[in-house]
Amino acid sequence: MLKYDYSYLRGFIKQHFGRNQDYADYLGISATSLYDRLSNRTPFSQDEIDKTAQFDDLSGDDLMRLFFTKENTENRTTLAK
Repeated sequence: MLKYDYSYLRGFIKQHFGRNQDYADYLGISATSLYDRLSNRTPFSQDEIDKTAQFDDLSGDDLMRLFFTKENTENRTTLAK
């Protein structure tokens, strides 16, 4: 299974929401569900990605960085292409 590095998203959450719980509330999901997404157990839905984009009027590049930065096997990250 392809895994994503959500470190940029974690920074975005901290900067704009302060706590994971507040971001989860914004998305309309539980904190446990958010944890599962950030741990690559469950994918983010299109609605959740869209809602995040609308929060801060994010560009496509921003969304790629937040949601689609791939985690590679050497523990380095690369942006999805």
